[in-house]
Amino acid sequence: MDTSKLHNKVVSYIKNEIVQGRLLPGSKLPTERELASSLSMSRNSIREGLRVLENIGIITPVQGSGNYISLNFDETMSEMLSFMYFLKGIDEEQVIEFRWMIEEEALKLSLHRMKEEDIKALKTNLSALIASKNEEEKIQYDQLLHSTIVNACGNDFLIANYNAFTSFMDSHIKSMRQRIVRGMESSHLLEEAHRKMVEGLIQSDLDLSLQGLHDHFGYIEQYKK
Repeated sequence: MDTSKLHNKVVSYIKNEIVQGRLLPGSKLPTERELASSLSMSRNSIREGLRVLENIGIITPVQGSGNYISLNFDETMSEMLSFMYFLKGIDEEQVIEFRWMIEEEALKLSLHRMKEEDIKALKTNLSALIASKNEEEKIQYDQLLHSTIVNACGNDFLIANYNAFTSFMDSHIKSMRQRIVRGMESSHLLEEAHRKMVEGLIQSDLDLSLQGLHDHFGYIEQYKK
């Protein structure tokens, strides 16, 4: 059996343990020696398989303690998006379209799933956005407001994709966000769009909230260049 297949054997074993519910987030994995015995493999092969799992965010090694099941997917997913962006020559238009789709669906779900602490956070971030004195603060509270809406949707797949996508944007096309905020700032369009979004969510008014989101992305299209 070649090395790659041995790696796959380790990955498949851990995956099956997760699927069967024997390993959960935070669970400690058996030691390398125990895995080697269970799978009839060398400890070097076990170590390589565990490294693959670590690289894709499934496990986290703790010095002197062992390996634990983790949920560190955001960084891996962000890296995958980065490779896609550059290798496929994806333009900013597609980036905006994808963000719009994520946030629109998140907003619709959040309207019915928001908790009191989510509403409080929205009000706080909107007030801070309006009171922001510079571009850096506006970007900070803009991001916090949007992430609050997405996290309130309760869909872990959607949230994970949004977090990875946001990390990708911050790493590779941060200048686009800066251009947009700078353009919208001049006529207070940023605050008005977010006010509609927040008020719509608080009042359970989907049309108002969607209007704010649509305004926001309309301004993004207008000022992205």
